[in-house]
Amino acid sequence: MSLSLKPGFSFGGHLQRLYPEENLSRETVFLENSDEYWMTQALSKSMENGCAANPNPSVGCVVVSNNNIISSGCTEIWGGKHAERVAFECLKEGELAGTTVYVTLEPCTHVGKQPPCVELFRNKGIAKVIIATEDPNPIVSGKGIQQLKEMGIECKVGVLKTEVQAWLSPFFIQQLNKRPFIALKWAQSLDGCFADDHDGWQWISGIQSRKYTHWLRQKYDAILIGVGTLLNDFPSLDVREIQNQYKRNPLKIIYDPFGKIFRCTEQEQEKLNEKSFKMGTKQIILINSRILLDEQEKNSKWFQSLKNNKNFLLQKLKDKSENKVTGIIVESLKGKEIDEFFGRPLQSILIEGGPRLLSVFLQEKMYDVLHVFIAPFFLGGEKHKLFSNKQRTIVPYFFRDVSQVERMKIVLQEKLGNDILLEMVQEY
Repeated sequence: MSLSLKPGFSFGGHLQRLYPEENLSRETVFLENSDEYWMTQALSKSMENGCAANPNPSVGCVVVSNNNIISSGCTEIWGGKHAERVAFECLKEGELAGTTVYVTLEPCTHVGKQPPCVELFRNKGIAKVIIATEDPNPIVSGKGIQQLKEMGIECKVGVLKTEVQAWLSPFFIQQLNKRPFIALKWAQSLDGCFADDHDGWQWISGIQSRKYTHWLRQKYDAILIGVGTLLNDFPSLDVREIQNQYKRNPLKIIYDPFGKIFRCTEQEQEKLNEKSFKMGTKQIILINSRILLDEQEKNSKWFQSLKNNKNFLLQKLKDKSENKVTGIIVESLKGKEIDEFFGRPLQSILIEGGPRLLSVFLQEKMYDVLHVFIAPFFLGGEKHKLFSNKQRTIVPYFFRDVSQVERMKIVLQEKLGNDILLEMVQEY
């Protein structure tokens, strides 16, 4: 994937669609009625369902005739109709003749939960199909475009390719790397603090940044936090402040290798039930097998309540000593048991903290994108920072000279309210 996004586009999609009333500091303005202009409309349409289609790609399609959109569609929830079918079924017979169809991903050619989309184009008199990017799935890749050409339809591929691939990056990574997409997200002060040294965690960032955070929670399948963050902050980790046709809360994953959650006080248990566990969202607790066995033998009332709750899965961390910590976490979240509990294949994970867990993923380079919000104030303190030596670490940190650091590539910098949003990837 190319790593240069046009201003106004992010891994969360087209920012103007999320902030229609805002004057963004960086926004690409395309010539009206150009291919880029209409593909932007298709990308914005693909965001309408907020990735409720996962693990299918959330695709957008617009049908243009005489410089007007006469129909549009986005992929429905997993197992539902694909974007092209939604758009075409809104039209009467013959209305597709002479049109140009803009679609963010190559039409599929295989039978899955839906029939192949490419057949929808046959014998409709469509003049041209503009496609942002080929499908990375080897079952489809290139075949849909070839079949369209064999139907006599003119095809153009690559319009807003990078921007669409960024939006569909969880689908691309899962197809290419056979693992969930990993995104790291945090908010910090100018001096790198996630919270003050009195554990005051809430709202480092402003309301516009928080709106984007909730959008990311809608986009990604799951949120992963450490048990320390859970018991310090008691976060709800739900989706608020956005409007979508298919609103969903992400799967919650708690990294708790030593079973700290099972030893919390009654007061902490009450707070968990009131805040973090109240939504009824499914939750996975990652725990070492030996610790889980010990807790099963103790069989406390609190342990029983979690074990017998259908919304909880006590998942053993895979015992592979040769793996890094993050590798063990990711491997433990793959497989049939996880997919059945979640109700679909787990395609993407957003890691929200705390700083100790984020530091491990950074150190071991287990991430695909960073979403970093920087608030314009200094906080002071040392406890709640990346790679802080003021608290017990998950793994030993290593430090380099400035001359040896591996710099990241900034693919987005945008002013949201009074904060700065940076999105970064590893520089290869």
